[in-house]
Amino acid sequence: MDTLMTNQRPLWKDQFWENPWDQGGLAVISLFIIVVLLLMSFATVFGALPTPEKANRFEES
Repeated sequence: MDTLMTNQRPLWKDQFWENPWDQGGLAVISLFIIVVLLLMSFATVFGALPTPEKANRFEES
């Protein structure tokens, strides 16, 4: 009975990686998530920086 349980591999894992459309969909979803995270990080960084008008005002004082 133990040999039957140890030799079984999930069939869906093998079938998933054999289909190129599934791999492409995974790549597209991954790229979308990466782009969204990059845009959020740019918005955070550039939103925290002072505008040039405010930066020049402090130098004139």
